[in-house]
Amino acid sequence: MDAKTNYTSTHIDHEIVLMDENTCCLCGTELKFEHKIDYMILSVKEEASCPACRIKMKSKEFVLQ
Repeated sequence: MDAKTNYTSTHIDHEIVLMDENTCCLCGTELKFEHKIDYMILSVKEEASCPACRIKMKSKEFVLQ
């Protein structure tokens, strides 16, 4: 498999999911994502906020393996 292959979807449902994940549900502005890595417990905390509304929208934590 070629490492340069770009996989894109033209399925409208995929675009809707991506838009929901990346835009503010209040004003539609693109969200700003910050990632904080904790090397002691091997985790990444992802926080999304809206620069226009100035509110936190999402917070997720991922475990590194």
